[in-house]
Amino acid sequence: MHEEAHRVCASPGPPSPMRPFASSPPRVPASPLPLTLCQRQRITYNRPSIVNTRINKRDLPWVGVIAVSFAIGLAVSWQRWGNPLVDCGREMNQPLRLEQGEMLYSDVRHIYGPLSPYLNAALYRVFGPSLNVLYANGILTAAVILALTYWLGRKLMGPAATTAATLSVMWLCAFKQSGNYILPYSYSALHGCTLGLAALALLVKSIRLPSVSHADDEAYTSAPDRDGALTANSGYFVAAGIAAGLAMLSKTEMGLAAIITGVLAAALSGYPNMRKSASLLAKFVFPALAIIVSVYAIIALRVGWSTLSRDSFLFLRSLPPELVYFNKRISGFDQPVQSLIQMSVAAIRLILLAMVAAATGLLIGGGRGTEEGNALPIMAEAGGRDSGAISAAQLWFLLVASLALFFLLPVAGAIGWDKGPYLAMPFILLALLIVTARQAKSEIDRWGTMSGHTLVVLIISFYALSSLARVVLRVRSGGAYSSYLLPASVVMFTYAWVHGFGDRFRERKVRRAVQVIGIGLILADVAATAPLLAIRFREKNTYPVSTARGTIIAVPDLGQAVEEAIQFINRETKPGDPVAVLPEGTSLNFFTGRRNPLREEITTPGFLDEAGQQRAINQLIESNTRLILVTNRPTPEFGASSIGNDYCVDLMNWVESKFEPIAVFGPDKTSNLQIGDKTFFIKAYMRK
Repeated sequence: MHEEAHRVCASPGPPSPMRPFASSPPRVPASPLPLTLCQRQRITYNRPSIVNTRINKRDLPWVGVIAVSFAIGLAVSWQRWGNPLVDCGREMNQPLRLEQGEMLYSDVRHIYGPLSPYLNAALYRVFGPSLNVLYANGILTAAVILALTYWLGRKLMGPAATTAATLSVMWLCAFKQSGNYILPYSYSALHGCTLGLAALALLVKSIRLPSVSHADDEAYTSAPDRDGALTANSGYFVAAGIAAGLAMLSKTEMGLAAIITGVLAAALSGYPNMRKSASLLAKFVFPALAIIVSVYAIIALRVGWSTLSRDSFLFLRSLPPELVYFNKRISGFDQPVQSLIQMSVAAIRLILLAMVAAATGLLIGGGRGTEEGNALPIMAEAGGRDSGAISAAQLWFLLVASLALFFLLPVAGAIGWDKGPYLAMPFILLALLIVTARQAKSEIDRWGTMSGHTLVVLIISFYALSSLARVVLRVRSGGAYSSYLLPASVVMFTYAWVHGFGDRFRERKVRRAVQVIGIGLILADVAATAPLLAIRFREKNTYPVSTARGTIIAVPDLGQAVEEAIQFINRETKPGDPVAVLPEGTSLNFFTGRRNPLREEITTPGFLDEAGQQRAINQLIESNTRLILVTNRPTPEFGASSIGNDYCVDLMNWVESKFEPIAVFGPDKTSNLQIGDKTFFIKAYMRK
């Protein structure tokens, strides 16, 4: 027996691949013998930090911190979430039109899936048309997104790191002024984000993960089951398919990210049993397709296939050049070379920050080596060998040089380098996928299947990267759209810091110090962002617009113009009268109970071609519209800035020939104000 134990310890065995990202450790041969010291050392050098993936009482204080932060965020931003001009008017008024009997896509033009407007219309029907209904929808949905973010994070990380990721999502996404979750630019994006994360969580839930205490090192010495069964319950694939199908009915690109992730998860979960993979794929795809095909078939029968497929842009058919221009801008393909340079510099800055964390961790956790001036071991390689050593003097030089370069890069050159912490996210996710795929191959070669942890990293990373497809070269933490694409990326960004990078250090104290520094940097970013947003909300949004259908607190010039326009509409028209608002601002219709005579809620560039303008003119004539309001809404993001000059020329020429300007609303009431002027105004035109 002792001879056998000695033979097992002394045998070098097959080489173990380096594990720079957290994964399951090598399988220890089944034996009644206790683990030898040699085996324990090999496991220690090659396994990740042990994480208990079950949420338990230890999570309660961290969840409490998140809940308190969410409550504070709601308090400081209360009723300041929306912009009554840009997009939000559509989100307010469109469901009301559906609740009153109009048909989506035919009577009311819509460019996203049908789920969100019909959901909000149903809520209006039950609770009445009110901003409070939309606010409640946003608050509850935001809470669900944060809960899903925390749950997904805990599949990979401990409570502290997961809390840091969740707070990042909260303050970089949920409460961001331009693109918040409470009154979003599009509820379709908000619900698509939620359902996509729900599908991802269900796919992850199907994977069997070890449930161990942090002290139970031996629990991680087991490989996956010999039969390759990584899925605990394939029924989760059915539920994930339903969630992915509903995500497609919210926002097409978000549903696509969920669907292709589900296909990947099915293929990998059953591997190498192709029959099992096919079974899981069928359980995922069939409910998703059944929901998508049946709903769109019903709509196509009612409104016509041409209307559904062309006017809605749902299937990217006949996109006008203005929308192509807009999509290139938000994706970074308008200036791809500059976008790649900015991404590369952002990646370099993250590397410099990692070097700062590493140097600080080695100085803190290096122990006697630092005090005596001896060289310190840096990282562990396969089999426990050191990758190199560095002296304390070299560490101090590395620390100072890295910090200096980190702060100098953003101000170097004419290119605007600094666009947020997630600009390099596609590079990080690609690195995670490549390294984790290599780890999966190693596990398959050794065990015949990959570990549950490795599969979870692959699935979440793939979903995160797929979600960023539309902004792949310009992943900014600012902007209205990125808020709904970032949650999974934030989880993997935190994981990459804490485990992908932190777990590579051999010494336990150094490893722990680097992980704490990584979490601290993320929390420091949250601590800087949260009060800044709170100050902006309180200082900028100070003008309350109060109506029978709710209150919204806007910036002063916008709030004053909207309030004056509401008073004018109430004075000059009756409830139910047609009132047109161009190019945006149908919140005025919602607040006053006046009917929008146009098919479009928004007439920004790309929505009305020559035929569309003539149709809009006919609708204004047939509805006997007496009042038209034109808002000062410059639209340079579409490449055409001024309505009547750069786009909708025929429509505005007709308006000016048949209507006369009779009032200007806003701080500046000069009659010759033009679209694009700095001050905001709304100009009223009455039929001659």
